[in-house]
Amino acid sequence: MPTGRLILSGLTGFGYHGNNPAERKLGQTFTVDLEVTLDTQRAAASDRIDDTLSYPILEKIARKILEGEPANLLETVAERIAAAILKQPRVVEVTVRVSKSPPLPNLKTFTVEITRPVEMRDLPR
Repeated sequence: MPTGRLILSGLTGFGYHGNNPAERKLGQTFTVDLEVTLDTQRAAASDRIDDTLSYPILEKIARKILEGEPANLLETVAERIAAAILKQPRVVEVTVRVSKSPPLPNLKTFTVEITRPVEMRDLPR
C-alpha cells in the first residue's frame, strides 16, 4: 500500500501533567507534534477530504488528551494520543512527540517520542 504522512507541528495546550506536585497544581503548556502515516493515494486521486484524515480531527484528538485527565508521565500522555489516533480509519502508524519546559535551569525542553503501528491498536495499555 502506498503511504504518505500527515505532519502536525507545534500544537500547544495547557495541562496538569507531571510527577512534580507543582506541575500538577499550577499546570503548564505542553507541545505536541504528530506524524501520521496513512494511505494517501486515494485522497490524492479523488481530491476529497473524506478520503483522508483531516488535520482538524487530529488536532482535536491530541488537544482533548493534552488538556484532559492529568498523567504523571509524558509517556502516558503520548500513549493516550497514539491509541486514539490509531483508532482512525486508514492510519498505518503514528509518531507522537510531547514536550514540556522542565523546571531545570540548564534544560530548555524535555520531549518524549513514541512510534506505534496500527497492529498495536487493540493491545492493552
